[in-house]
Amino acid sequence: MPKDPFQVTTPVLNRIVRYNLDRESAASERSPVGSTLFHYTTADGLKGIVEKNELWATSAYYLNDTAEIIYGYGVLAEVLKDWISSCGLPERSLSLGVAKQLQDGFGNQLFNRNIINPIYLACFCEDGNLLSQWRAYGQSGGYSIGFRAFGEGPVLCMKPEPCVYTARWVKVEYERTIQMQRCRTILDSLLPILEEQELTSAIREIDTLSPLDFQGIFSAISEILVEEIVAFKSKAFEVEKEWRIVVRSREMLKQGTDDGGLAPLPIHFRSDRGLLIPYIKLIPSGGKDFPSAHVYKGQLPIYSVRSGPTRDQTIAMMATRMLLDKHGYGAARVNGADISLNV
Repeated sequence: MPKDPFQVTTPVLNRIVRYNLDRESAASERSPVGSTLFHYTTADGLKGIVEKNELWATSAYYLNDTAEIIYGYGVLAEVLKDWISSCGLPERSLSLGVAKQLQDGFGNQLFNRNIINPIYLACFCEDGNLLSQWRAYGQSGGYSIGFRAFGEGPVLCMKPEPCVYTARWVKVEYERTIQMQRCRTILDSLLPILEEQELTSAIREIDTLSPLDFQGIFSAISEILVEEIVAFKSKAFEVEKEWRIVVRSREMLKQGTDDGGLAPLPIHFRSDRGLLIPYIKLIPSGGKDFPSAHVYKGQLPIYSVRSGPTRDQTIAMMATRMLLDKHGYGAARVNGADISLNV
């Protein structure tokens, strides 16, 4: 008697999910020095974050430098090309078919993919007093806001406003050889699973609306790859020691946040450089998931604020202290930059 197709496909998807959980567990060992990461912004940015008690994550395709997100797709496309040419599998192989569809999705159909799977980023540095970042904000000063963060993984004390999105801390990787190795490891670990006996015929029998059909398995692998490459950046930016909060929908793991599509996605827009810029809000989660929850209850986990180089640093720090105190951030430290833009 032939097997029920779900008896064939379910263990395959479970193995992919387990691989992703193990991958995320390993990533959690990467953590910032001092458990604090710094978000650089303008005076208006600081004012908005503190007064509205929210942090904005901008669509990755509308960052000041759009090459930041496209770079990772390029790395993956190169790895996929090499994997396909060296795998030695027959044309009707399921894993080869998935690899070719991935190659098309991360290459020829990249624009359509952006629309289907939006990604939002909030960017941070390990260094809260970095000359290159102060220069980016000109002679007007700028501010670096220190947020508590303990390593890669789910963002604590903050959550995306849309309940169908999840947020994770990721550390940016700048070495291209390591980036390619990480992509290759995922392909070598997951694609051979699809060569399981009877899988191809089982997938054909499953309704196309099921998460266990071909598209469901393809989406699960694609999601893992997106999660990886969104942390890739050119080595030219290595001095930034960047971390990112990555906010996006999760087709495979929604962590219990999905409401079945009932709530509309609260995507917001601002204008900049003559363009409409999509963004979503990160808001306080209530602090129950965070160490020292009593400190950040109902607030963003702001640990410190540093005013940038300016001729009037003393009064800049005074105003910062007043702003924080007024809006319940009295525990946050206030510092001034100890470097000059004239260096």
